[in-house]
Amino acid sequence: MLNIKDEKGIALVLALILMLVLSVLAVAMVFLNTSETKFLVKERLSDSALYIADGGVEYGINELQNDTSYRGPTAYSVANVGEFSVSVSTQGQPANHYVITSIGYVPDAANPRETRTVTSIVNIVQGTPPFAVGAKEGISAASNTTIYGDIRSDGQIVIGNNVFIEPSSAGASDGSIYTSTGMASGVSITGNLYMRPGREIKSRGPTNASQGGVDNEFTGIYQESKIKSGDPLIVEGDTSSDTNPIGSFSSVDFTALDAMTPVIYTTPVVFTGDEFDLNSQVHKFEQGVEFASNVKFKGEGTIWVSGGSGTYGLELKSNVEALGGGPANMNLIVSGGDWETDIMIHQNVDINGLISGVTKVAANSNVEITGMIESGGTIELSSNVEIRWGEIGFQVPLKEGGTQATIVRSWQEL
Repeated sequence: MLNIKDEKGIALVLALILMLVLSVLAVAMVFLNTSETKFLVKERLSDSALYIADGGVEYGINELQNDTSYRGPTAYSVANVGEFSVSVSTQGQPANHYVITSIGYVPDAANPRETRTVTSIVNIVQGTPPFAVGAKEGISAASNTTIYGDIRSDGQIVIGNNVFIEPSSAGASDGSIYTSTGMASGVSITGNLYMRPGREIKSRGPTNASQGGVDNEFTGIYQESKIKSGDPLIVEGDTSSDTNPIGSFSSVDFTALDAMTPVIYTTPVVFTGDEFDLNSQVHKFEQGVEFASNVKFKGEGTIWVSGGSGTYGLELKSNVEALGGGPANMNLIVSGGDWETDIMIHQNVDINGLISGVTKVAANSNVEITGMIESGGTIELSSNVEIRWGEIGFQVPLKEGGTQATIVRSWQEL
């Protein structure tokens, strides 16, 4: 027989249990909502502290560019949002390398709700061109060329097939392409171009939008579809400091170079010997010089051509390296004369130094250069050429107040 009283009792128990469950869920939802709100606030404040700390690193870089003796510590308030404290150390670092440590606080260092700390190692070289390859009138990089560092020109930059633009070293921030010319196809990508993520290609030439929204030969950066990796930031019509003209064709202080008591050669020289002793000196050729194939360079020094006329002002034939192997530690400089090509570097050449010409610098196949190349005219790089930005082996005097290369070598949160 059905027991009504028992059913009423069960219903009451079930109702109580349901109310209890709903109460627990309500409390849990309130707690979860409160916790989630606190987490989101904490995350937002933490992100702000990180951005502020990163701003401190940029502040430190700017101070070092103005004065490399800067060490801090400096405390700075950021728009009533937070503060950073930045300091610089050189302990355990090679020359011209600086460890910047920045702490970001929100809302302030006295009563921080969130704190983030980052450290960055930067390489600042005073007076050194901030590019691996730079020319006033134009640059062409043929197939299978690799450039470690930035490319800059006041003229057109033509990229051939299978060209790789890489950072100068692991963690470095360079590896971009910039031209200050406003001409169409200021950067012309004729073959496959490979870059790293986070890099840029900037031109002052016409934008796609100004040409009907399409990428054609009338735009500042032409054939963007041939960029095969890195997804670089493409900016046409750029007027930022990134595309400022590179300035004087040469970063060399020739007055100071002449004061280094150079060894002077007054007539044209064709060197055919097996070994040339640089002897930590400046060798000044007033009428041009040619080095035949298979010359080995001993020690370190500078080869400087100051005048003359003809086909090549300074010519290196094939198979050039240091005595005993490895890169020859020498700078190649042409400052005057009337030459079809100021500096001509043929195949199988390995150099560590600054390459600087007045009107034209050219490098053929299988050439490796650590340092940088600059020209007041054009630079032509043929196939299988590798240029890596780096500090030069034998110091050459550079103009005071010249540009400073700042390369970020690492960035990490502590």
